Amino acid sequence: MKTKEWYRKGMTALCMVGLSVTMAGCSGYQKTYTGAETSQETDIKEETSTTTEFKDQSDADENSADTDEIKKAADELLSEALNKEETKEPDLVNAAKITLSDQNIDVSGEGVEVAGGEISIVKGGTYLITGTLSDGNVVVNAPDEEVVLVLDQAEITSSDTSALYVYKSEETTVYLAEGSTNTLTDAASYSYDGEYASEDDDEPNACVYSKSDLVIAGKGTLTVKANYKNGITGKDDLVIENATVTVDAVNHGVTGKDDCIVKNADLTITSTKDALRSTNDSDEEKGNIVVTGSRLKIDSDEDGIQAENILVMNESTCDVKTHNTISDSQDDTSLKGIKGIQGIVVYNGTYRFDCEDDAIHSNGVVIIEDGSYEITAGDDAIHADDAVVVEDGNIEINECYEGIEGKTIDINGGTINIISEDDGINAADGSASGEGGQAPFQATEGCYVRIAGGVTSIDAKGDGVDTNGTLHVSGGELYVSGPENDGNSALDYDGSASISGGIVVAAGYSGMAQNFGSDSTQGSIMVTFDTALTEASEMEITLTDESGKTLLTYTPAKSYNCVVLSCPELAVGNTYTVSAGEQSVEATMDSLIYGETKGMGGPGGMGRPDGDMEAPDGTERPELPEGMEPPEGTERPDGTEKPNGMEPPDGAEGLKNPEDMGSSEKTDQKTDQNTDNKQ
Repeated sequence: MKTKEWYRKGMTALCMVGLSVTMAGCSGYQKTYTGAETSQETDIKEETSTTTEFKDQSDADENSADTDEIKKAADELLSEALNKEETKEPDLVNAAKITLSDQNIDVSGEGVEVAGGEISIVKGGTYLITGTLSDGNVVVNAPDEEVVLVLDQAEITSSDTSALYVYKSEETTVYLAEGSTNTLTDAASYSYDGEYASEDDDEPNACVYSKSDLVIAGKGTLTVKANYKNGITGKDDLVIENATVTVDAVNHGVTGKDDCIVKNADLTITSTKDALRSTNDSDEEKGNIVVTGSRLKIDSDEDGIQAENILVMNESTCDVKTHNTISDSQDDTSLKGIKGIQGIVVYNGTYRFDCEDDAIHSNGVVIIEDGSYEITAGDDAIHADDAVVVEDGNIEINECYEGIEGKTIDINGGTINIISEDDGINAADGSASGEGGQAPFQATEGCYVRIAGGVTSIDAKGDGVDTNGTLHVSGGELYVSGPENDGNSALDYDGSASISGGIVVAAGYSGMAQNFGSDSTQGSIMVTFDTALTEASEMEITLTDESGKTLLTYTPAKSYNCVVLSCPELAVGNTYTVSAGEQSVEATMDSLIYGETKGMGGPGGMGRPDGDMEAPDGTERPELPEGMEPPEGTERPDGTEKPNGMEPPDGAEGLKNPEDMGSSEKTDQKTDQNTDNKQ
């Protein structure tokens, strides 16, 4: 068990002891329940209600400005890529012709120099290259001129350097003749003996290496076999369009340093480091990747796609697998599926991720406009240090540590299904780390989860929806099959929670259960059953009104004893029945909120128990949960001993006073990965 998890579970149990002491002298606790599935139509695009004022509105406005800025920049990048004039098939009438063979390199036309196996292009123009060269290479040195290399059944292998090195040109285009199959292979080690090579600058270091703008286009195929380091590297802009390209690299796969556009292409990359990347981090307008109308298949030992600035995905089919197969790789190796340091905007398409790390990750903003997603992730399925916005789409998260994580999370539409080892949705500020950071159970300014549309279903072993700030539901549908323990809850918030529209059914256990708060303008019911529902035959939850009409039904994926439900039909003054198996609870709505919060967060949440806390008159001090030590300054209950085996994990010094803690456990857990800005 990780140190932070041990701390959290310990603090949870201790706080529950304090809560039970305080509640012992109270009466009138309402048992409540929640329903689910409905036939009522829900507007997926319903706007967030203005009837409930968002508590952190200034932070919401700031977040909106950030997402708007990223979205605007992404729109411009996509528009530029879509409107870029496509590369036309070259006119070969006046082209110089280069015929390759190991016995002789035959050249007709101007602008070509041959020395041994090295072919130098020294003038602008069009060059047709055919044949096989088993020990040679092509160098382009045509300053300020445009060069077009047409590969037609060309196969070039180098024994000591790159197969193709563009040293100087205004722009070089590698055009793949229709129907042709072409292969470029570099050496396993470079000699750097060539006139234009520099070992100090590590140039060249790729099978196809260009120091000027590079375009790869055409209706043929190109296979790049990189045995030294990288597959294709463009030090300026790189465009791959209307081409079929396969890259197998022992280091990075494809790099467009300034910007990279993959348009209407079929690109397959196998690499031991980042597969597709743009690395310019010194110019705020550079370092972008746009993938549109393409098919990508990526198998990488590090990140699948990494943009130092913004990553834009549109109308593409993308299959990304990241895994660590290198024995000497570092533990902090980034194995993310797709990563945009400043932001990611996905407009549409079909995406499949199988990643050891986050599947979709940004140190800034993630915006999902639409598309279909199938995600298996070793860490978060979707993560942004700042904001996650889901407008539409079909998102299937089949396996992950946490489903969707960001400082702020807006779900405005779509269908989202999450299966998570920890929290399904988690709003947390990753910057609150180290000493002096956020104390446990204290609301984090600016954190929120807002659900305004769509259908979101969560099966979580941790909290279903967890926010270190506020939770607001104004539309859509939310179904939660929460944790099977009292240390987490279906809904968990450290600030406040309100509902003004939509449907919510959140099932879990009652120990830390939280209901919506008094700021709500729509009714909500929370009930706890006498015994937990554990058998499949009794799992279905049903909410009915006084006439016996069924308002909601929902079947959680696992056991529960407590449920929170809300739907527009709930009205003050009416009585509703929540049923599961042979158990039922009646709830008379004297106010909009029926059933009080038991968890640590939310209005009226309990603080940590002080050492001198006493039980109310007439009650006995409760025993600590098994495996727990009392807080500093308190004694263990009479007759109890520290249980065997209750020791903190390696590196943990035991429970600390929350005021001495540097951050919440989730922030501590992921500091390294969330701030990853690997070059």
